[in-house]
Amino acid sequence: MAAGLLVFEADGEAAGAVDAFIAGFRPNHDPGACRIEPSSKSPTGYRWYDGYVDFGIGERRAIHLASSLVDALERAELPCYRLVAGKEWLDLAASQRSLET
Repeated sequence: MAAGLLVFEADGEAAGAVDAFIAGFRPNHDPGACRIEPSSKSPTGYRWYDGYVDFGIGERRAIHLASSLVDALERAELPCYRLVAGKEWLDLAASQRSLET
């Protein structure tokens, strides 16, 4: 399984809110193609999470799934949320959409 990765952080005390987000994140398609788990590294006071997207579903679909995850994280308003790595998924999805029009 080839995987795309994004990393985000939240307040170290916000594990319950992050768990609720993870449980509620239901992409429209490919329900098993995305997973989120706590990272092995985190700065003091924060918790980092790694999000993986399976590129086995096809590059275009995986890019859109990763973009949907980043969008959903931004809307979730998690305490002290910050995208550490993964903005490129938004840019890739936007560039794909512009090629399709």
